[in-house]
Parts: sequence; C-alpha cells; structure tokens
Amino acid sequence: MKLPLIFQLIGSKLPRLKPSVTLLVILIAVVSLIWLWISGAEWTIAEYQPFLSLEIRLLITALYIIVFFCWGFYIVIRKLQQYENRQKDHKEKVKDPLKEDISIQIRYLKHWIIKLKEHFNNNRDSVYQLPWYVMIGESQSGKSLFLEESYSTTSLYQPDLNEKDKPLIKPLLGEQAVIFDVNGLLINQPNTDDLGKPKLYSRLWFSILNWLLQERSNQPLNGIILTIDLYDFVSSNKGRQDEILSNLHQRIFDIYKTLQCKLPVYVVFTKLDLFYGFEAMYQKLDKHQRDSILGVTFDDEKKWNEEFSMFWLNWGKQMNQAIPDMMLNSVDIEQRSALFSFSRQMHGIHDYLRYIINYLLLNQDKEMFILRGLYLVSSTQKGQMGDIFVKTTASQYHLNVQPYPTWPILRTQPYFSTRLFKDVLLAEPNIAGYNLKSKQHYQRKIKLFSAVAIFCSISLIATFHYYYKKNYDAGDLVLAQMKQYIQIPTMAQKDIYGDSELPKLNPLREAMFAYGNYHEYNRYLSNFGFYQGYKIAPSIESMYLKLLQQRYLPDIMHGLTDELQLAPKESEQKLGVLRIMRMIEDESGRDKELVLNYMSNRWSDLFIGQQDKQDQLIQHLDYALIHNQWKKERNSGDKMAIDAFMPFKPFIEQAQIELRKLSIYQRIYQNLRLKLANILPTDLNIKTEIGASFNLVYKVNNEKQLTIPQFLTYESLINYFLKQDESFIDLTALDSWVLGISKSTKYTHADRENIKHYIIDLYMNDYINTWHKAYDNLIIKDFDSIANAIETLESINSSEQPLKKAIMLIKNNSEALPVSDLNNKKTNKTEFTNEERTLINSIHREFSKAVSVLQDNNQQLSTIQNASQKLGDLHRYLLMIQNSPSPGKAALKAVQLHMNQNSSDPIIEIQQLAKTAPEPLGRWLNELSKQIWDVIITEAIRSLEVEWNEKVVKDFNLNLANRYPFNTASNHDVSLSEFQRFFKNGGVIDSFYQENLKIFVDNNLLKDANDKRLIRSDVLAQLKVADKIRRTFFDAQNALNVQYTIKPISMSANKRRSILNLDGQLVDYSHGKSIQTQIIWPNTMREEIESKLTLISNTNQSSRTLIRSGFWGQFRLFDIGKLTNITDSSFDIRYDIDGGSVIYRIQVDSAENPFAGGLFSQFKLSDTLY
Repeated sequence: MKLPLIFQLIGSKLPRLKPSVTLLVILIAVVSLIWLWISGAEWTIAEYQPFLSLEIRLLITALYIIVFFCWGFYIVIRKLQQYENRQKDHKEKVKDPLKEDISIQIRYLKHWIIKLKEHFNNNRDSVYQLPWYVMIGESQSGKSLFLEESYSTTSLYQPDLNEKDKPLIKPLLGEQAVIFDVNGLLINQPNTDDLGKPKLYSRLWFSILNWLLQERSNQPLNGIILTIDLYDFVSSNKGRQDEILSNLHQRIFDIYKTLQCKLPVYVVFTKLDLFYGFEAMYQKLDKHQRDSILGVTFDDEKKWNEEFSMFWLNWGKQMNQAIPDMMLNSVDIEQRSALFSFSRQMHGIHDYLRYIINYLLLNQDKEMFILRGLYLVSSTQKGQMGDIFVKTTASQYHLNVQPYPTWPILRTQPYFSTRLFKDVLLAEPNIAGYNLKSKQHYQRKIKLFSAVAIFCSISLIATFHYYYKKNYDAGDLVLAQMKQYIQIPTMAQKDIYGDSELPKLNPLREAMFAYGNYHEYNRYLSNFGFYQGYKIAPSIESMYLKLLQQRYLPDIMHGLTDELQLAPKESEQKLGVLRIMRMIEDESGRDKELVLNYMSNRWSDLFIGQQDKQDQLIQHLDYALIHNQWKKERNSGDKMAIDAFMPFKPFIEQAQIELRKLSIYQRIYQNLRLKLANILPTDLNIKTEIGASFNLVYKVNNEKQLTIPQFLTYESLINYFLKQDESFIDLTALDSWVLGISKSTKYTHADRENIKHYIIDLYMNDYINTWHKAYDNLIIKDFDSIANAIETLESINSSEQPLKKAIMLIKNNSEALPVSDLNNKKTNKTEFTNEERTLINSIHREFSKAVSVLQDNNQQLSTIQNASQKLGDLHRYLLMIQNSPSPGKAALKAVQLHMNQNSSDPIIEIQQLAKTAPEPLGRWLNELSKQIWDVIITEAIRSLEVEWNEKVVKDFNLNLANRYPFNTASNHDVSLSEFQRFFKNGGVIDSFYQENLKIFVDNNLLKDANDKRLIRSDVLAQLKVADKIRRTFFDAQNALNVQYTIKPISMSANKRRSILNLDGQLVDYSHGKSIQTQIIWPNTMREEIESKLTLISNTNQSSRTLIRSGFWGQFRLFDIGKLTNITDSSFDIRYDIDGGSVIYRIQVDSAENPFAGGLFSQFKLSDTLY
C-alpha cells in the first residue's frame, strides 16, 4: 500500500530510525509491570478481574524477573561463547596457516551481506529478495567478461586489500539476481604446497559453499552458470580436456554435496569468435540478430540429447543454406574459404559438446542437477583466430601451422549474449530445489502444525460437548439434592459438635456447588458460555447460609461454651477457646484459618476414623466463615440472628472479664516466646558450649539455669525476634478485640509502636535476667587436694580456655551494632528501627563490663590474658609445692610466707586482680584463689598431723595420759620433770603450737571458704586447756610454782585439833582464831614427800590421819575432800574423819585456779587435727 504523498515527502527527509528490539522489549516490560501494580487490580474484562489477587501479580512479576534473568544469562553465555570462539580462532590461526586467508574471505562476504541488507532497508528476508546464482569456469574461460558485457551489475562492497589478499569470489548485484563470480583459481585449485599453504583454494572454495548454506539455509542457490572456453577446450589435447572437465565435474559435485539441493545448470560456451570464419559468417548481423540467443533450452531434461541434436542440425542446416548467398553477396573473395572453414568446424565440435555434457553432468546422479540448456556466445572479439581442423592436421603431421588473422582491438561487440541473462539464465529462479535438510524440517513443521490444528479442532469440539454435558448433569444433580433436602426432617435434640446438621447441610451444599462456586465463575466466559450456576446457585446459597447461622454455628458454639467453662481460670486455654468463639460470632476480627485449624483438631479427636465426616464439617464451617455475617445482622436488628446468639453472650462476657486480669502485653509476650520456642533450634547449654573442661572448673547450684532458651540468644534476637513481621502486634490487637478491650483488630501506627515498645522491654528484661542468673550460678568447684587444684588450673589455661570461652559466650550474645550501622541505620543483613537498635545496645551495655576483660588496653594485655598469666604462675607455684620432698612442709612454708605482710605470692596477685576485674571474672578469680588457699592450708595441716601424733599425742599418751593428775584413778603420778617438759613455755605442746598452729589461730585460718573447719574444735579447746595449765603452774621464769593460801574455817566439836601437812608446810588449827597460811607447790624436790591431814579427838583416843605421798600429794589430798562454796578465786574443802570434820578455805591469788575441776581429767588430745 502506498503512503500519501505528504508522508512520502516527509519520510524522505527524516533520518532512518533503527529501533533496538532489546530496548523495546525492556520498555514494554517495565511499562506493563508499572501498569500491573498501579491499575492492574482494577482492570476488568467481561466482569472479571484477572489481576485482582496479589498472588497473581506477584507471580507475574516473578515470571518477568525469571524471563529477564534467563535472557541476561543467555546474553552473558553468548558473549562468553563469542569470546571463547575468538580465542579459539586466534589459536587456530596460529595452528592453521590457512585460517587467516579464510577469515579474510569470510569477513569480505559478511561485509557484503551487511551492504546487501542495507540495500533492502534491513528487510528480514534480504537474502531472499533476489535469486542467487554462482558462475563457475576455468581461468581465462571468459566468464567475467561474459558477465560484464552481457548483464549490468554493481559491486556493493569493495574491500581495501592488497592484490594478494583480494577475495577470489565477487558477489555482484543485478536487477534480477545476485551473481557470484568465482575466480578460476577456486575451480582449478592449483597446488600451493610450495607457498606453505596446502589446499588453500580447496579450503576457500568450501568456505564459500558453507557460507552460502549458512546465509540461505532454505535455498542456498537458484542456479549454476557453467562457462567453458570452447575454442581452448577443442584445440587442447586429450589430457588438458580431461583436466578441465575433471575440475568442473568436481566443483559441481562439491556444490551438491555441500548445499544438498537440486539446481538448474546452464552451460555457456564462450569465445566462439576465435573459430576462423566467425567474422565472415556473422559480420552482416544487425543488433537485433546479435542480441538473439544462440543455443538450446531443454524442455525435457531426459531428452536433452535429441533436443541438442535437433538444435545443432538446424543450426548447421541454416549455415549451409546461408553460405551460397553469403559467398555471392555478403563476403569478399578472401572470406569465402573462411565461411566453409567455420561451418566445417561447427559441424566437427558437435561430438565435443556431447562429450562435455556427458562427462560433466550425466555421469553425476541424475537427481543432483537439472540440465537446462547449452548456449554459445562471443562477448568480445580479441585474440588470434584459428582453424581447429588445420591445427589438428598440422600437429598430427608435424607441419607448420598456417597463420590466421588476429581480431582488431577496436572492432568488438557482443554476439548472442545480451539477452541471454535476462531471458534465459535468470528467468527461471524458482525451479531450483530447496536444501534437503531445510525441506525435511519444513515438512516436519507442516506435519506438526497440521497435527496440532487437528488436535485443537477436536479438543474444541470435545470441550464444547463436555461443558454442555457438565451443565446439563449439574442441573439434574440440583434437582436430586433438593428433593433429598426436603425429605430430611429437622433435628430437635441439642448438639454440641455440629454433626447432627450434616444430613440437611450436605444436600444443600451439593446442590449449591453442582455448578461449582458461582462466585469464582464469570457468567459470560466460564464453561465456554454454557455456565448456568449464576441463575440457580444464589437462591440455594441463601437457604444454606440461613441453616448455617440458625443451626450449625449455634451447635458449634454450644460445644465451645462447654470447653470455655471447663478450662482453668485465667489460662491460655480459656483464651484460646474464647478467641474461636469471638471469631465465629463476629466477622470483624475473624481469622478463618485459625478457626478451621482449631475445629479440625477438635473434630479429629472426637470423630476418630471418620475422615468423611470431619471433611464435611470443615467444608461447612469454611463456607460459613467466608460468607456468614452474624455480627452485622445482629447490629441491623435481625431477630433470628440475635436469638441465635443470646445463649452464648453471658459466657463470653464473663470470660472476658476474667481474662482481662492479666496484662495483655505479658500474655502476648508469653505467647510469642512459646511460638518461637517451637520453631527455633534447641536451647543453648552453657555447659555444652564451654566443653569437657566445664566439670573440671565449675560447679552449679541449679543445673536448669545453665540452659539458656534459644529465644534469648543474640542469634534469635537478630534473626527471629527483631524479624517478627509484627504478627505479635496483630495478635495483641486480636486478643484486645477478643477480650473486648478494643472494638477493632486494626491498630493505628502509634498503638502498634506502643505495643512493640512494651514487648521489647519485656524481652530485654527477660534476656538480661536470664543471662545474669546463668552466670551467677557458675561457681568455681571445690578442691580436695593440691593435685585437684593443679588439674583445674591446667584446664583453665588449656586450649579450651573455659573462663575465656564462658565470657566469649556472653560477648557473642551481647554484640553491639557497629558505629557505621548507627550512622547508616542499617547493617549488611537487617534494617533496624531506633527502638530495636536501643534494645541491642542496651543489652550490650549491660554486659559490656563483663566482656571488657577480653579487650586489649593501650597495647597492654587484656584482663583475661593477664589473668591467664597469673594463673599460670599460680599453677607453677602449686607444682613447686606438690613436687617438693615434703609437700606438707612446703605448703606450711607457703602459708607462713603468705601471712607475712612483707611477702607476695601468686595467690595474693590473683586476689588483687580479682578486686579490679568485673563480674563474673573477678568473682571466679576470687573463688579460685580462696579454694586454692584452702587446699594449701589443708595440705599444711595434713602434714602437721603426723608430727602432732609423733611429738605431742604419742608423748602425752605414753608419759602423761594414764598417770595422775590426768587419770585420777591411777596410782602413778606424772613426774614433775615430764609435766614440766610437756607443758612449760617452749615445752612439747607449746613448741608445736608456736611453730605450727599459732599462725592458723592468729590469722583465723580455722575454716575454709565453705565454712568447713580446717582444725578440729576439740583440738583447739585442748590447746586452750594446755595454755591454761601452763599459765597456772608455771611462773615467768618457766618454773613450776603454784601459790595459794589455806585457812581453817571450822572443826567439829568432838575434835580438838587438826594438823595439815602439805609437803612439809604445816597448818595447825585448834578451836579458836584461825590463821591464813601461804602454801607453795612444789615445796621440795625430794622424791619421798607426803601430804597428810590429822584430826585429834577430845578424848584420849588415838588420832586419825589421811596421807597422800608424792609430788602430787597435795592435789590427791584435796581430791579426797568435798568442795563447797566454790568461787572463781576460792573454795571450801571439807574432810570427814573418824566421826569428826574440819573445813578449810583455799584461796588462789592468781587468775587461774590450779584446783579447778576437770583441768587435768578432761584434758584429752585427738589423734587428728582436722
């Protein structure tokens, strides 16, 4: 169709636009996506909104993304393949010396094809706009001159190449066709081994054929124009003739083998003018006669021989008939012989032409080519003429060749070629066959398309029939189900599960859905226009919804009311039941899936093994939740809806009041924690995280506190708690609505932020308290020996480093957001709100002191590294004690050095570090130092026990324990020297105390860190008694010296005198004034001494005397008496002798009373010190 003139004029002035398909496709895709998300949801076609669903739009968007991703991936792969091909070509050029020549030729042809497409305005089928012919012939066969003189062509592209690099094929564009003029070198293919390029012309030839097949895969060529220098062929010897024919034969075969198509072949014999007599024969022809065609076009390829012979016979007859007249009227006398010579030569070459045709074409497969005709031309007249018969005869008989004239340069014009191209050679482009593979592919496509068309037709007819039958059957089903519904009576009994209504609900549902859910069908397009559900289903749906609201939903609510009353007070279970009841009765906050899941679980427990009944109950409930609007109908005053709901209203209100007692935020937080606990990995166990060394270092009071809920770890904080899609806020809104706190489940932005703030505060407090409790529960274990302490220190400083690992666990769960994140307000993974960042950093600040021990400070060691070094020193310190010859002595020496204020040891250094280190490291170091100090003290005391037994206990038991005064029943006394040796200042027991135990007593090292005694209390008590004995019986000069006074108080009347002799010190008393006497013990060091008391009677009877011998006689004598009026410094002693009595008062001036009861008898020494 021609454009209007104005558009033609404007179009010629405008530049040609070259639209990019890629850019156009991308633009269309972007515009369509923008339209989809802005207006797609509202777009309607035939009352149907195909893009209304968000899922559909997301799916289409995802499809776009996938397509463009695949497209981009394809482009990248293609670019990589091109790059690899270039690399491969480069390598092949290095390996293949002919690659460069072939590349030059291919580049030339590609440039030419680009020019061709531009010539045809980049038409998609530019290569098929004109037929393509190939023109082949030997070098110097005259084909190029024949083409140049006979057909007007243009070369679209002229490469700027050196002579040696010029292509051996020349594509020429004519008005009727494209002709490829092939250089004779590609036909002859001479040997090029000497040039270092073997088979150069063969490779170039096949390269051209492959390029043709690539560019025009359907019909690579429309014909072959074969040119042969007739004079050269006829005048050549047999070998040369066979060579010419062999080369042409092979090239023709190459064309068929490569292109796989049947082509017409036009054989053109050139240089007819070189036959002597040509000028005489045709010099008088006018232009019209010269432009005529000399040759034969075969009508029947199989009868080419007859047609050729007929042509040749007629041509010869015409020449013979014309010769007489030409001799008389048209030629000079000199040309008369030339006429006969030309005629004779033409008759003679007939067999040559037949031989050529047979050799070139008929020896080939007859299906390979179509022989269309043979033609004789003289494009230009030049060169020396000759007579082939004369030349042959002269050669045969070795005679001199007769000289013949040469064509003048200026006398040249084409004969029989001007109309040959237009009228014959290029006039039959459509008789060429198609490429065999392309033809087979086309046939397969036709068959496939035919099969698809047949299938689609059958499918369409079957679809029409199917939907007609489907709607017809649906109508029958509606009638049957409605009859069944009418026949079922209404159930009167109370139901709490809803299953009693199934007999009436099921037929109604089946009838309503007989045509499918009419809400989802388009009344005009559905079922190919046969859909009838929109006419019948609405009336049935009205009955169905009424039955659901009046019977089915109230039955379910009765059962839920029973569950509500049975649920524990203020429990989550009661809230769950109330939530379902509220969603059933009020559609404004209804969550269909939540209700269906709850009731599905309930019915599965009630109707075990009745899957059909469960499915039916769920289907009815699902439809009721979608379409029933119970609350709206009650608000509009629907009496039936109000009456159906009234039985449940008081129970719902009572439950709301009860459940509102617990904070809604606390309840939601508990729900959130339970929800995440079900989806998060297993909880974090501190013992497991620290590893096998945990039990070697720590003990715990509460094993449960070692388990940190995964909900309260940093990973869950970042990846779960903060990534909650605010569903917990929705749950808060939902439960507020359920409990009647709010009238809607929709919260404003401010309300949602407020709820989020509360939940975050609860989470932060829970997080911090849980981790504090866990680490407060970690205590350094008790050590029972130095070896045990060494083992623990080795574990602490081992590769596991339990102390550092424990603190690293705190660090990993209290990370702060980096400063860059605070500036950018987002991290690499997550974008946080200000409140969320505050939560993360608050947790970090809470534990920052605890984890600060891991940080280096001003190129100094971190606290944990410093602690590790000092614990290493402590480890070596304990090893030194353990490996000494006497670990106990070494431990005792360590205790003594430790208590020396002028000395320092690793324990003191650890204690000093513990004072500055933050919790929990400081506490652990303090506990560790105390535990190690306790085992050192214990080890020291253990070693003293041996010495205690050998030097003190054994000595006491052997020399003192079984003698008086320590054993009052013994008749043997403790010698004063033994007593003095054991109890004096610097004596046995005092020396042991001063040298070994005094440092423990003075420094209050009597209990360990767990308040367990290190030295037995009875041992300490006996040491105090020993000290009391020492202070009582020894003076400042460390000599035995006990002084006291004794004074008679009274004597019985039947006695007139008492005499008390204490180691030679007399106390004489008669009734009257008593005198206080100073007594010293021991008074003498003589061995035979005694103490006695004598009472003399008033009568002349003999006196009676109490006597006790030995150094301890005084004490023995006092033991006989009865003590009364006992005070701290005095006591009275009464003796009853021979019916009389006497009383003395003993007064001790010193602070200690040597006669105090139990001072010696209760003195016992334990075998063990601890």
